[in-house]
Amino acid sequence: MTGGLDHVPVPTNGKGPRHVDEAPTPTPSQPDELTVTFTPAQIAVGFGIVASLILLAARELRRRGRRGRR
Repeated sequence: MTGGLDHVPVPTNGKGPRHVDEAPTPTPSQPDELTVTFTPAQIAVGFGIVASLILLAARELRRRGRRGRR
């Protein structure tokens, strides 16, 4: 049926066809699930950024409130 061919020729940069054995299998050392770990320093920096944004927004709302009362 297939003529005994186990490989499919694939052209590569004009150097002629090369035979492809199998698709590469993933290495078992890679985790299957996405795991994210944060260091305490990263958590502290993130908290600082969020806190500063909240303070900035609160100041802006306070300024807008005082402008409307005059």
